[in-house]
Amino acid sequence: MTAFLDTNILIEYLVGAEPEKRARSEALLACVQTGELSVSIAATVILEACWVLTQRYELPRRVIRDSLTAIIQLPGLSLEHRDVILESLDLWVRQNPLSFADCYHLLYARHLGLTQIYTFDRKMNRLPGVARVEP
Repeated sequence: MTAFLDTNILIEYLVGAEPEKRARSEALLACVQTGELSVSIAATVILEACWVLTQRYELPRRVIRDSLTAIIQLPGLSLEHRDVILESLDLWVRQNPLSFADCYHLLYARHLGLTQIYTFDRKMNRLPGVARVEP
């Protein structure tokens, strides 16, 4: 059986604000690590985790990227467009003015074979191959 994994499990696992919830999150992800349990997440889980970990817990982007990358690569975890998400996390670390969402949108556009992105956000000029265009 596969179940969806919500963001708060990742947050408890990574920062452990509540020790009992952290222990339960660790146990759950240990089962995902062994493949005993299959879970699915969406790009929005990663987006929300990046936001919460930077805004509420003030963790450095590099630490967040490394932690989320390890989770994303667990054998029992399913994530659509995994390669785009992983590349987005790397870009997010390198391009500090961009949000994770910006990085994902740029790289997803490129993944789709698109060479332009309509936006008023001037920071979106940071990915070669995808040109920012104002309408």
